[in-house]
Amino acid sequence: MPPQSQFPYCLDFLRRRALYVTDLDAKAVQAAPFYYLYLRGHARRVLSVPFAASGAGADPVFLFSPGRCGSTLMSRVLFEAGIASVSEPDFYTQLGSWLWSRPFNPLAGVYRDAMWKMSQDLAAGLGAVPVVKLRAECARAPELFVRNPAASSLVLFRRFETWSRSTAQVFGASPEKAVRKYLTALRCYAWLRRHSRCLAIRYEDWLTDPAAAAGNLGSFLGQPIGLDAVARALGRQSQAGTPLERCRRSDWQAKWDGALRLWQSPRLVTARDRLDLPNVWD
Repeated sequence: MPPQSQFPYCLDFLRRRALYVTDLDAKAVQAAPFYYLYLRGHARRVLSVPFAASGAGADPVFLFSPGRCGSTLMSRVLFEAGIASVSEPDFYTQLGSWLWSRPFNPLAGVYRDAMWKMSQDLAAGLGAVPVVKLRAECARAPELFVRNPAASSLVLFRRFETWSRSTAQVFGASPEKAVRKYLTALRCYAWLRRHSRCLAIRYEDWLTDPAAAAGNLGSFLGQPIGLDAVARALGRQSQAGTPLERCRRSDWQAKWDGALRLWQSPRLVTARDRLDLPNVWD
């Protein structure tokens, strides 16, 4: 296994190798808004090692979301509370892509096994089993990240109205794409409720009742989260210094209006009802 100062970065699918960045500070890795950007920007030496089979180490707690709903803020809360966590490692995003997550891919099992081994190396580098914030794309295949019903998982949502506005402003997503993305996260939540120990969290709760939000999350993780940690996290821009901090579209209003109309259409209301979920979108 790579030494603890080396962190898994990405998978080289063609060569069946895993890339690790060496000589990084574990605290800085966790403090970064995005793990993949930090490794990319601070890499001085990179190791390429053959895929290895995963062992019996504890699995991370994966945090799913549709994006633009405060998951970076929540990662910051965990960091301030001294709970091991990282935000968006690239090797998980790679496995969540359409091609590699499909069960018909004959090598899917090989790559998934490599992902679990890299997860164990990530935990070794941090010195603890982490909470891993995943990119929104990973919600399309939650089954990749849960391999036993005792696994713990988190899902973070934001009211659809404010979420779709933020998504239109930052990404300029079409109404169809925005609604599909949110609905994918809801389906992910429905699957996780059936196949894991899952906690759903709302972004608004961190703003209206941070004590209750911190208490619920801390109780679920079995680690206390003090209000001082929440205050420090809320007191800074969680995406400061990243491309998303500066990304604002000028054509967002029409796309947001279209997403709201589509979300309230009879077809989408029926699709939501069929999932039989607690209402996390109002």
